Amino acid sequence: MFKSKQRPIAIPQWEHHKLAGTLALLWGNAEFERPPVPFESFLTGIGLHDRAYGPLDNLPIGGIPEEDWLALTRSGFEMSWADPVADLITKLHLKRLASYGSAPARQALTAEMAQAIQAKMERHSLAAATFERIDRITNLCDRIAFDFCFEVLAEGKVRIFSRNDRDEEVGVGYRVGYRRYKGGAFVWSTFAFAHVPSMTSTA
Repeated sequence: MFKSKQRPIAIPQWEHHKLAGTLALLWGNAEFERPPVPFESFLTGIGLHDRAYGPLDNLPIGGIPEEDWLALTRSGFEMSWADPVADLITKLHLKRLASYGSAPARQALTAEMAQAIQAKMERHSLAAATFERIDRITNLCDRIAFDFCFEVLAEGKVRIFSRNDRDEEVGVGYRVGYRRYKGGAFVWSTFAFAHVPSMTSTA
């Protein structure tokens, strides 16, 4: 769960998932192509990217002991969907999270995940490069939803491949801000969405 930095509320991971999935739903325009995979798989993989958490989790982001977080992340990675594309999108996201940090336990888990991902891609004849590119989009959607759920002033940038047949990277930036006089939040991202989203929380 996310403990708001602005108000005495908590936002479950499942609500964070919904926001990331909504951003994925808006992905793509004349400048940024959608990935060359089934769009439903793309949405599922991003919309349920931290699938080990329950609908009303009480595990505070940033306050979970490392050992517990690693066990939770491993549990999410070992879950599987019948759709291999969606499953791999989620698995790559979890591998990326595990790779943050140099602790031996994290590095061991990351290596284990990488082997499992490679084996699944080979089993289903899927291209690793396609999923590495998709993971950039997952990262962007996740980071926007992450900052939004904490209700903090934040900004960031993720480098994205804008065209499926090109190797040019484009930095996609976002900002999250708050209009205190309305008691709500708004977020926007530049460039990559079919519609520039303006999401407001007025609780």
